Amino acid sequence: MSRRPPTLRDVAARAEVHLSTASRALDPQQSGRLTAETVRRVTEAAAALGYAPDLLAAGLKRRRTRTVGVVIADFENPFTGPLSRGVGSVLAEHEHVALFAETEERGDRLEAILKHFLQRRADAIVVTAAHVCDGAVLAGAAQDVPIILAIRGVPGTDLPTVLHDDFNGASLAAAHLLDQGHRRFAQLSGPVDIDTFQRRRDGFTARLARDELTAATGGSSASSATPAEGRRLMALVLAEAAAAGEPAPTAVFAPSDVMAVGAIEALADAGLDCPGDVSIVGYNDIPLVGHLSPPLTTVRLPSEELGRTAGRLALQVIADPGLETEILRLPAVLIERSSTRPPAG
Repeated sequence: MSRRPPTLRDVAARAEVHLSTASRALDPQQSGRLTAETVRRVTEAAAALGYAPDLLAAGLKRRRTRTVGVVIADFENPFTGPLSRGVGSVLAEHEHVALFAETEERGDRLEAILKHFLQRRADAIVVTAAHVCDGAVLAGAAQDVPIILAIRGVPGTDLPTVLHDDFNGASLAAAHLLDQGHRRFAQLSGPVDIDTFQRRRDGFTARLARDELTAATGGSSASSATPAEGRRLMALVLAEAAAAGEPAPTAVFAPSDVMAVGAIEALADAGLDCPGDVSIVGYNDIPLVGHLSPPLTTVRLPSEELGRTAGRLALQVIADPGLETEILRLPAVLIERSSTRPPAG
């Protein structure tokens, strides 16, 4: 006859504690309420007996599953890998599992993913793919499960949020170019329905305005933050200058590194050199931009740390659903490389 598996009651008896005490001692979210000696006795008893707690069953009894949904906009974006690693590693450290899903920047996909995570009884959902028009669907989901916004905020919502200081980051980019002596600027406009790009646009514009300067935009905004859109918008800026009989800008701010890559391609298409003719600053400091030709000056967004911060905030909200809503902002740092230099002449 096979030996029956050990139960929690067996662990409690071996450790000489009450059944509820044994349960709390083996629950990382509750063990802190007990003395270190009690936790030691229970865990040693469990190890000696070969007892493995059924965390899922325990979670369901408390209406918890130890899973957190994470909504990603685009898995192909180089920014996504470190961000996902940051969220997942923090959750794993606290015996939670991250479930990832991609919206492909589609609102209908976001709504479907939120419903799916609700059906799976996720303890919380971290949303890194929000658009400014998603307030209603996010507020609706937040009535049933904690929603944490990361990277992208949604104006008018009252949700725990982790952002980068995009306004100041773009201001740092403008200040760097001004300090190098540039006075003819262009700014590539990111998607207007993502507040991250709105904050970056506003920060760059505000810093130039302090010196009574403006930036050309080519009269268009991006439909997505991709190299193709960066290339298209840079070409529009150059065409706008040529049509007006004006020289090309000597400095360009691209609100994402991948758009900066496209902008460099457009300059090459026009027979212009970066940074010899035009300096370019990107944003994010994604992997490998330091190995471009030229290496890209950019504003560093610590994506893995932002993910870890979002993961910690999710765990805090799970533990205390009444936690006061807060907005955390990670500081911006400019990384100077070879894609910027003082204007020629």
